[in-house]
Amino acid sequence: MSLESARAFCVRMMSDEDFRAALGNVKSTAEIDKLVSAEYSFTRTEFAKVIGEFVGHKLEEGELEKLICGFYEEQMNAGNTDVCKVVIEWLGTLKN
Repeated sequence: MSLESARAFCVRMMSDEDFRAALGNVKSTAEIDKLVSAEYSFTRTEFAKVIGEFVGHKLEEGELEKLICGFYEEQMNAGNTDVCKVVIEWLGTLKN
């Protein structure tokens, strides 16, 4: 598990539309885990640290979840209202 892996995942999310769409269409935490764990390994703490670097400050409690739901706003507006819930549940499965 590493910060480098978390950083690579975030960069891919921002730059790879197909990968982002695949994650935006998931229906379960198992689907996310399959997509992510094939190439990346990071903890929740590492992920939050990298997101904090991108937004320019250390994340407060609950801020990561709000940022993620904002990231998936387009998918939610298109009818996949469960995507935010599923991604938040997946975050809960990550080790700290």
